[in-house]
Amino acid sequence: MKQMTPIKKSRHNPRLLLFTTLGIIFLLLILASGFRVIKFAMARFADGFFYPYLQTASPSRKLTDSTLLLQDKGTLAAKVEKLTESNQQLALQATATGELLEENRKLRSILNLRFRATPSYTVAEIMLRDPLHFREGFTINKGRRDGIVKGAAVVDVTADGQMLLVGVISETGARTSKVMTIANSDLRVSGMVSSNQEIGFTNTGAAVSGRERLSFGMLPLREDYLNGNLVTTTGFEKGIPAGIKLGELYTVNASSSYEQKDYHCELTLAVRFETLRFVAIALIPESEI
Repeated sequence: MKQMTPIKKSRHNPRLLLFTTLGIIFLLLILASGFRVIKFAMARFADGFFYPYLQTASPSRKLTDSTLLLQDKGTLAAKVEKLTESNQQLALQATATGELLEENRKLRSILNLRFRATPSYTVAEIMLRDPLHFREGFTINKGRRDGIVKGAAVVDVTADGQMLLVGVISETGARTSKVMTIANSDLRVSGMVSSNQEIGFTNTGAAVSGRERLSFGMLPLREDYLNGNLVTTTGFEKGIPAGIKLGELYTVNASSSYEQKDYHCELTLAVRFETLRFVAIALIPESEI
């Protein structure tokens, strides 16, 4: 009796491959829709806490802002016109600034004045304070090895990037330095009133009405000094760049008379010494101090 040989089956079943492929596609579709459902649910039920982590970057979604879609054409046209006018004003200011810079360059070249480079800054931590005199000075954890020189400006930087003058470096060691703040009566700094470009000096010796204020005097006699006028550094001191905020005028206790040759008021300091922990120090070459 003949023995029947078994028929060899194909290793790859076409139906199995087809069903497997369809299953994978179906699973991917479920995962994609599930991701959208989870994202929507997190945005609604988790009060948007997880939503930023699930949201994918999409330029089209950012452009289609719902607030813009709700506005009519007239409102949008008015905003565009206002922005155009603002851009034109900025362009004119940029042109005027360029002309002033060119005139300044020519004047410096005629007078053989050296251009002062814009300083870079390094950050230091306050490591030592006197509990009774912490407003007048403190010690930081950087010194000569870090490029710190005596007379360099010490500033605080706000969240929006504005610089506030804290003081200057009074002593330097290899790894530490001492800071004399503008609240110290031994330090006088020139300041410019932004509203009229007049120059005065801090710590002129007059009494002040609060710890957060300094005496500010030797100003020319004028009638347009107002509370809240911005005062910034002049750049006259070699280690202190111009344009750093000192504070605002406080003229309640101002005094002037025909016998006096200058005007005295108070300055509300911009910096808050109680909250200082880190400061920035201008890195200025020692030859320029």
